Amino acid sequence: MQVTTGLGLLAALQMSAQQNPGQKLPSDSLTAIQTRTSEVKKEAAVKVSFYGFIRHDAFYDTRQTIGAGENIVPLYPRDRALDINGVDINDAPKFHMLSVVSRAGINVKGPEVLGAKTNGILEAEFFGATEGGINELRLRHAYVTLDWEKTQLGIGQYWHPMVILDCLPNVVNYSTGSPIFALNRNPQIRLTQKLNDHFKVIAAINSQRDFTPNTAPYRDSGVPSSHLQFQYKSSKFVAGIAGQYEVLRPQLSSGNPPIVNNETVKSFTALAYARVITKPLMISASAMMAQNAASLVMLGGFIGYSTPGTYDLYRTMNTRSAWIDFQQTTDKKVAFGLYAGIVKNRGADDPVEGRTATTYGVTSSWGAVSATPGGRSVDQLWRVVPRVDWSLSKTIKLRFEVENTVAKWGDAQSNGRGIGNEFNARNNRFHLATFFMF
Repeated sequence: MQVTTGLGLLAALQMSAQQNPGQKLPSDSLTAIQTRTSEVKKEAAVKVSFYGFIRHDAFYDTRQTIGAGENIVPLYPRDRALDINGVDINDAPKFHMLSVVSRAGINVKGPEVLGAKTNGILEAEFFGATEGGINELRLRHAYVTLDWEKTQLGIGQYWHPMVILDCLPNVVNYSTGSPIFALNRNPQIRLTQKLNDHFKVIAAINSQRDFTPNTAPYRDSGVPSSHLQFQYKSSKFVAGIAGQYEVLRPQLSSGNPPIVNNETVKSFTALAYARVITKPLMISASAMMAQNAASLVMLGGFIGYSTPGTYDLYRTMNTRSAWIDFQQTTDKKVAFGLYAGIVKNRGADDPVEGRTATTYGVTSSWGAVSATPGGRSVDQLWRVVPRVDWSLSKTIKLRFEVENTVAKWGDAQSNGRGIGNEFNARNNRFHLATFFMF
C-alpha cells in the first residue's frame, strides 16, 4: 500500500510537470517521495530461499511389524499369532517402496524487528497427517525466530525440544531412533539464552500435535507442557541435560450418569545426552527416564482404572531408554555407521487393583501396550543397526542399513508391563534410501 501511494504521488507530480513544462517538482516533494520509497524497500527486505530433497525408500522386512506411514517408520516386530496348526501368522516377510518423505522447504530472512534479526522456516512433506492420508501433504515446520545477540525467541511448530538436533541417531529409516529415542514436532514457544560462547539455557512451552491420536486430554488440562534444558557446545563436544513436565486431564466426566472427573495425569521426563566429534569418528549417546513417553513415539503411555458408579483414576507409565551411535567422519565418498539402543517398559507405579485397566497413547493405539487381562505388551525392545552412506555427488546420495530389532512380548499386567508367556519377536529390515538434494 505504501509503495502504491508513493508511486501514485510521483506519477501525479510527473504528469502535472508534463502538462506544465515550465513547472518543476518541489525539492521537498522529491525528498519526501524518495525517503518514503526507501523506507518501504527497507521494510520489505525479505529474502526467500528454497531447499529440500526427493527421496525414495525401498525396504524389506523378514517379519510383520507395527509402524507408521505404511511402516516407513518401523517400531515393533509383531507378537506371535498362532493359527489352528500352531504356525505363527506374523512370521511372514513384507516389501514396500515409498517416496512420501520427499520434502520441500522455504527459508525466509526478514527485516530487523525490535533490534532482532528475523527468520522463518516453512517445511512440508507427503507423509500425510493420518495413516489413511499417506501421500497427502502435511506440515512439518512453521517456525519463526527473533535473534538478538545472546537471545533467541522461537514461535511456531518445530522439533520437540526433546529431539536434540545436535545429538541425533544417524539412522537411515524415518524413525529417527524411535521407539528408543524421541520423535515429534510440536507447536511451541521457545526461548534460548546464551550464557557465554559455550553454554546456553533453553526454556519452552509446547502443545501436542504429531503422532498423538487424541490431543483433547492435553488441551483439557489447561496447562502447556514445560521444558527446560542446559547445553554445552563446542566444535568437538556437545552435552546437555533436559527435563519436561506435562499435565493431562483424560476425561471431563466419567460414568453414566456422568460424574465430573478432575483426575489428571502428571508426568516428568529427564534426558541426558552427549556427542564427541573427532577424526575419524563421531560418537553420540543419550539416556532417558520418561513418563507417558507415548507422546514422544516411545514405548509407554498412561493407564486409566475404571469401575461402575465412580470416576476413573489414572497412572502414568514409566519408560527407560539408552542408545549410542557411531558415525565415520571422512571426506571420502563412502562412510560407515552403527546405531544400538534399548528401551524398557517399567509400567505404572501403584496400579489400582480391582478396576478395569485401559492403556492410552499412540503406543496403545498401535497395539504394543496393554493393561487389560488377556492382552499383550512389549516389555522391552533392543535394536542394532549397521549402515553405509555413499555420496555419488553433491546432490545424489545412497544410504543403506540392516536393522535388527527384537521386541520382548509378554502377558499384559495391570501396570501395563508384559510379564509371563514371553516371546521375542525378531525382525530384520533391509532399507535402501536414495536422495536427490536441492
